[in-house]
Amino acid sequence: MRLERVIYDILNSKKKIFLVYFITLALFILAILTFPTKIVKAKMLPDKDSDSFSIYLDLKDGSSSFETKKKIDCIVKSLQKNENILDISAFISQGQPIDFAGLVKQSSLKHKESQAELMINIKRAKDREITSYSLVNELRQEVYGSCKDDDTIIKFIQLPAGPPVLASLVAEVYGGANLKSQRDFAIKVAKILKSENSLVDIDILTSKDYQTYTLEINSNKATMSFVDLEHLKATLYLAFIGMQIDVINDDKKESQIPIFLRLDDSKNLSSNSISSLNSKLNSLKIMNNMGKMISISELVTIKNSIKEPTINSKNLNQIINVIAETQNDSQIYPLLSSRTKMIEEFSKDYEVVKTNMLNLSFIDKSSKERFDVVFDGELQVTLDTFIDLGTAFIVALVLIFLLMVVYYKNFALSGAIVLSSFISIIGVIIAHIIMDIFTSDTFYLTATSLIGFIALIGINSRNSTLIIDFAKQLVQEKGLSVNEAIAKAAATRSKPIILTVLVLVFASSLIANDAVFGGLGVALIGGTLISYVVSMFFVPVVIRNSLKKIV
Repeated sequence: MRLERVIYDILNSKKKIFLVYFITLALFILAILTFPTKIVKAKMLPDKDSDSFSIYLDLKDGSSSFETKKKIDCIVKSLQKNENILDISAFISQGQPIDFAGLVKQSSLKHKESQAELMINIKRAKDREITSYSLVNELRQEVYGSCKDDDTIIKFIQLPAGPPVLASLVAEVYGGANLKSQRDFAIKVAKILKSENSLVDIDILTSKDYQTYTLEINSNKATMSFVDLEHLKATLYLAFIGMQIDVINDDKKESQIPIFLRLDDSKNLSSNSISSLNSKLNSLKIMNNMGKMISISELVTIKNSIKEPTINSKNLNQIINVIAETQNDSQIYPLLSSRTKMIEEFSKDYEVVKTNMLNLSFIDKSSKERFDVVFDGELQVTLDTFIDLGTAFIVALVLIFLLMVVYYKNFALSGAIVLSSFISIIGVIIAHIIMDIFTSDTFYLTATSLIGFIALIGINSRNSTLIIDFAKQLVQEKGLSVNEAIAKAAATRSKPIILTVLVLVFASSLIANDAVFGGLGVALIGGTLISYVVSMFFVPVVIRNSLKKIV
């Protein structure tokens, strides 16, 4: 057999053996270097192509529902220009019906007039030529260009491919002498995140102090004007809030239909200013007990007050979350870049302490205030997953090594089998590079890719044991030399090995384009293909000396 002669020639030539080692080592180093050079990027899971997405809208604290609706109208007009949009539902001062993403994104906590949510349904994937996440990126630029301002936060929320989190990247800010200093530091962190091109929808989840107006009824003046106090209070309530006054029964409805009474919407405030409030009060009149109409503005006094911000906590510690979403990128790379910028820029005024893997602490050099920045969100899920899978991979290698030691009673031969299994990472990386070239979106090395790599360890170990056992049998029963036996065993076992490889390649190709399991399919395809080459050329070289000791 030609393959047998090629393998036998390699085993009998020190130069060719060295060449096999050199090529394998070079390919392995180049495969590993694809990570720091960003040729292959890592991510927990790729974006999910879905049929809907949401928009969270947060205006400046204290903004009226009238101002919120104006901003919604602007966003809706911008979205309706796109042919892929089917319908839009808007929810003012409340979250939309809870969905998978809104479970942890605090959708149900929305209650302010300055808050709103939009639910957008788009065409089915088969009816459009663009993925939902690419469409969202395009729409984000259009909406930002026409509707975004410094006092408005617009966030595009997509259904996650994996477990829902608060945001792709979350910087938790702890510490500080008071809420103001903590908020000021959070603003500095947000400024660093805004400098990253791939980070969008950046928001600081804390409210600011803002001015409010309180209406205080002058009881003495109302009594002297023969105005009923309860009637006056009810009129003010109807003018600004409204109330349920009764219900309607309907045979076709499961529950009673409430009747909600409120003055004409034209009476709503056009802006949160004292002049707008005075204008509304001047337009409201009430009839006294004498039958005369009296302006309500003469019976109430407007008082200014400061609305204190909401305080959030986690594990009994006061916290301010700075959140950001990624656009066409993994969370890891903008985080590492922004973290480096924080260390460089903050070191002028703060003493920087690296607390653990990524988190940082900053101690103000003048006030000695301490601020802790803890990174969370999908980034933390990604790191935890990769660490867990990496640990599982190491455990699998150790267990296979111990199993081979028990079976062959030889540490060197067992190490050679484990080494040949690990080399399959070359095929995994090459396959991801090829897929990234031929796909329009970035093809990430995902958690499912690592699962496929772990599965490859068993497949490659089996290939090695097939060759070793057959070679050992040939030496003992046929009296062949070790080199001859290895060459013949590898050539003979090449057919069942390549058939197994082809079965895995054809089966894995069915999921290679899947959004979630594509990484698993590509890893199995590339890993099994390279495992054949490793089994035919690298395995015979590394087991040659060890096999002589067990026959």
